[in-house]
Amino acid sequence: MQVKVAKTAGFCWGVRRTVDQLMEVAHERQTPVVTLGPIIHNPQFVSRTRQMGVGTVERVSEVEVGTTVVVRTHGAVKPELDAARERGLEVVDGTCPYVKYPQAMAQRLSHQGYHLVIVGDPNHAEVKGVVSYGEGPCTVVRPGAEIPPIDAKKVAVIAQTTCIGADFERVVGALALRHKEVRAVNTICADTDERQTDARQLAAEVDAVVVVGGKNSANTRHLAEICKEIQPRTWHVETEEELRPEWFAGCTLVGVSAGASTPDWVIDGVAARLGAMAGGPAALDAVIPPV
Repeated sequence: MQVKVAKTAGFCWGVRRTVDQLMEVAHERQTPVVTLGPIIHNPQFVSRTRQMGVGTVERVSEVEVGTTVVVRTHGAVKPELDAARERGLEVVDGTCPYVKYPQAMAQRLSHQGYHLVIVGDPNHAEVKGVVSYGEGPCTVVRPGAEIPPIDAKKVAVIAQTTCIGADFERVVGALALRHKEVRAVNTICADTDERQTDARQLAAEVDAVVVVGGKNSANTRHLAEICKEIQPRTWHVETEEELRPEWFAGCTLVGVSAGASTPDWVIDGVAARLGAMAGGPAALDAVIPPV
């Protein structure tokens, strides 16, 4: 059995940027450092930062004076950022620039009088942040869910950055038949689209797929869903400890994909364990993405 790792597996540019910011702050600051929400959606990485002394808070009211606050990759709700600055806390904004785009569009489009529609998970940190930048009525439509009636002539549609393109297209198309004016702004991250394309190609080439990443990671879950549609033998794991030999009975080639918030060392651990299951490192033919 050989193992092939997707070329886009692992940290995306935005996540790596935020992680680098956090590491720099954690090593240089003499004052306490906390992140506003988990810095990325990967429990293993968050656990490592906790061992470094970096705490995690959900609200600025929990932060003591003199603490440096690092905003997570997914951004934060505007009132929390305003509260941090009003208290004079040092804020390091680790929000991914690609997440800042839907935030800016939410503010601009709602200011222009559009009823804002966001295609995404209403419980996701990124979507909550985007909603907070809106200045008027806003409706969040979960992918695959029914689109509720919206009493507005002008509607603008944006998407969670990790949204699947087909879900965004479905909502835009349906609203175009209901309203006089519909403006669609594609805020899906280009990295997300490329990663999903790679996952589809990988799933079509292999006998089984392992998707690596946090169970709380939206983009990782989407990758698993995409792969499973093509290759039913698809499993979503966080670490190599979850792998089971019986999953790969009869397989000659196993593919490994990973979410944008999955560290390289976690991916390497899964690939190595798969290689060991096949009889040792010699059976590993992985294309490891560059650091």
